Amino acid sequence: MKTLQNLSNYTFSSYQLGLFRQLGEFKGRQLVTVRQQPEVLDTLRQIAVLESVEYSSRLDGITVSRELVRRLVHKEFQPVLAIESQIAGYRDSLDMVVEPGEHMTLSVSLIRQLHTMLYHHLPHEGGRWRVTNKEIVERDSRGQKVGILYRTIPASSIAGAMEELIALYHEGLQQQVEPLLLIPAVVLDFLCIHPFSDGNSRIAWLIMSMMLALSGYRVAELISLERLFVRHEQSYKRALQLSVKGWHEGTHNPMPWCDFFLNTLIRAYDEMEDKIHTLQWEGSRAPKSQLIRGAIEQTRRAFSIADICLQIPTVSRELVKKVVQQMRSEGLLAPVGKGRGAQWQKSQSG
Repeated sequence: MKTLQNLSNYTFSSYQLGLFRQLGEFKGRQLVTVRQQPEVLDTLRQIAVLESVEYSSRLDGITVSRELVRRLVHKEFQPVLAIESQIAGYRDSLDMVVEPGEHMTLSVSLIRQLHTMLYHHLPHEGGRWRVTNKEIVERDSRGQKVGILYRTIPASSIAGAMEELIALYHEGLQQQVEPLLLIPAVVLDFLCIHPFSDGNSRIAWLIMSMMLALSGYRVAELISLERLFVRHEQSYKRALQLSVKGWHEGTHNPMPWCDFFLNTLIRAYDEMEDKIHTLQWEGSRAPKSQLIRGAIEQTRRAFSIADICLQIPTVSRELVKKVVQQMRSEGLLAPVGKGRGAQWQKSQSG
């Protein structure tokens, strides 16, 4: 709440105002952009869910295969291991926030409900505030501890801090404060409060996606923000490290985190528009075929049919084979090896 308490005291550069303006333009075009073929949007939604579940795990230090993530996302089996359970929990929580119901709103009870969902596959007391105090360590580029980044608020103060955080957020909305300023402020304050013993980062990403959707920014529905965080992981961590220092005293500078947040949204909107426009341009009658072609064209190394199936979970193996053979007949692909281990690569002439 330290960031939200001081919103009126912050000043913004012309660069930052340009980011707000650019995102306003994206939002203005969004209604037309997403009014496309339902099959295109459904495909992008399913890919976004798969990537969000996969990359949220990576950011939290959980590394699993994409095939396992795909099977859990599509509920092909019940999770057994602890890692599988955490992945399934994020999948369930994500379903609620990327397309929130008309009357849903951010609240303390909803945040606790999301945490309960995150851990409901585990023998874990999900939804309970942490009962011990905690220090967040600062690490260098090699992962070595270099000191204490900040100390979370005392466990006894969490309930009050969370109530104040939510109250300030809704007060800002009523006063028509720019949502693109409120949202990163809420996320930063939430991470500094650190209300749960674990899972705080994943809850922060979930409520971020929900607040964006409630404010009319639908990009998290079609593009995985978690994947963009991983792609720019060092910048993500550095922005948070710079912005949390001095938070307890209210002397911190939230602008590095705010800048990273705004730039991530711009990257996501750029990608969303590019993908939708590419599908339309290349053939609106067969968007899945064009998705496959696009994935192959972006591949820099030899790949198998299974690699493309995992990358685009909404397409069948038979369709991938058909597109690969078409591209081979066009001279764009060449086979590498034979049999079950056969792969393909872009031909030199193509």
